[in-house]
Amino acid sequence: MRKAALNIFSEKFARGGQIPDKYTCDGKNVNPPLDIENLPPNAKSLVVMLEDKNIEGIGAMLWLQYNIPVKNWINEDEKKGETGLNGFNECSYLGPCSKPEAHRYLFKVYALDDFLYFDENTVKKCDVEAGIRYHIVGYGELEAVYGQNTKLELARMFQ
Repeated sequence: MRKAALNIFSEKFARGGQIPDKYTCDGKNVNPPLDIENLPPNAKSLVVMLEDKNIEGIGAMLWLQYNIPVKNWINEDEKKGETGLNGFNECSYLGPCSKPEAHRYLFKVYALDDFLYFDENTVKKCDVEAGIRYHIVGYGELEAVYGQNTKLELARMFQ
């Protein structure tokens, strides 16, 4: 089955741009709003993941939300669906935190043709990845950066 290419963007920051403080542990620590274009008609639920691309292993997972009703947006401070464990063993959104160097953060959105069902309350990334394997009908991502020297590093990148 062919997967739709979802277009993911946010009105709060540009693709490859800096995530505003509000959506980090230096601010309100709530997820940013995301817009989703090109959802396939057979999509029944959404999964959203946020990972720190500069960190290896389980600590990279900052947000895991699944069974979100299908819609063309994820609200700021989204509470619909179910929340899986982040890399700190908490069922919550954990926004980027300031580090001396800028880190790359990847928002991944999956459209599924079904909902996910688990026997346990503490669902991990590996559980969700196993559950979505045969149900993905669309996928898209949005990368952004955050860190103490982000503005300086972005300026160097575009010189």
